[in-house]
Amino acid sequence: MVRQHSLTDLVRAEIERCITRGQLSPGAKLVEAEWAARLQVSRGPVREALRALEQTGLVRNEKHRGVFVRSVSGGEVLELTALCAVLEEAACRMLAGCIDAAQVAALRERLDAMRDVIDDESEFVWAREAFRDALVAAAGNSKLHDAWRRAVSEARLSLRVQLDDAQRQTSYARHRAVLNALASRDADEAIVQMRVQDGQL
Repeated sequence: MVRQHSLTDLVRAEIERCITRGQLSPGAKLVEAEWAARLQVSRGPVREALRALEQTGLVRNEKHRGVFVRSVSGGEVLELTALCAVLEEAACRMLAGCIDAAQVAALRERLDAMRDVIDDESEFVWAREAFRDALVAAAGNSKLHDAWRRAVSEARLSLRVQLDDAQRQTSYARHRAVLNALASRDADEAIVQMRVQDGQL
């Protein structure tokens, strides 16, 4: 039972990675047998992984046709981006009131990871998302964190972030300002710095 659960998680993570990194385009069909062969597992974990991905909004299951990577419209992306901004603001308010030294240190590690890949556009975007994910998680509200993750995952289906050198430098500086504000327990300043980056999932 434990092995089946862990296999499902591994399969889900791999399919999600392929979707969110753009290796599987919206509308692409996901065939159980093909993924089972590719990942060298039985079809059971693949089936369960696809069900889990359907619940997160990354795939859709069409009766008698199969499972497909979802498409997200421009209007939906705008709504999802706005939702992420609201959730991040709430997380900043929660976290600023109770942040401790260990949390600051953990977030600083994520910030350092952003700095270390600032010359690599693709890796920087992922490192920035990891920082935001850690920030929202640190707020301590699992429902808020789950909602944020789902919104980000869905938005990524059609939103491909592109940042030039100057934009990456600015983004890094803004995220550093967010962390400094949180470390000072200044929720309002943290929120101001996060808002400047709205639309940059």
